[in-house]
Amino acid sequence: MREFLVFLPLTIAYFALKSTLFAGFPLPDIPLIIVFYMAYRRAALEGVLSAFAFGYLDDAFSGGIIGTTSFALVIIFLAVHQLSKLVQFTTPAIRAAGILAAALVKGALMYYVLTVTNVDVYFLSRVFLDAIVTGLLAPAVIALLQKLNAFAAPHKFKDSEN
Repeated sequence: MREFLVFLPLTIAYFALKSTLFAGFPLPDIPLIIVFYMAYRRAALEGVLSAFAFGYLDDAFSGGIIGTTSFALVIIFLAVHQLSKLVQFTTPAIRAAGILAAALVKGALMYYVLTVTNVDVYFLSRVFLDAIVTGLLAPAVIALLQKLNAFAAPHKFKDSEN
């Protein structure tokens, strides 16, 4: 629960800026990167609930159909969580490739859900551009998340007095 509380203000600030000042710009998908980060670190229940909450917030801020992003992020969390048992996401290049693939899967899942509900969406232009931007900036964002997580809850040794 600690990671959710650490990453929630960052996510809300991202959604506020994304929906107001940077509405037309391709930005990295910070909630997707956070969900990916939590999934490969093996935070099971907290990660699923966080993925759902971040997706719900994304739909609320963007004015989309409530539940589409939550559905996509929960599926991505479960897939990455299972995949992390087979693949180690230790290098920035592997993380970036995984996040790029996750962004494409998220776009495909949302495209499928929205087309079933008869909503017109542009898949090729928007999803690929957002996935590339997210994949390219993922190593820097993950480094920031690691520092933020370490700053918010520093590890203490068992016999330490402080």
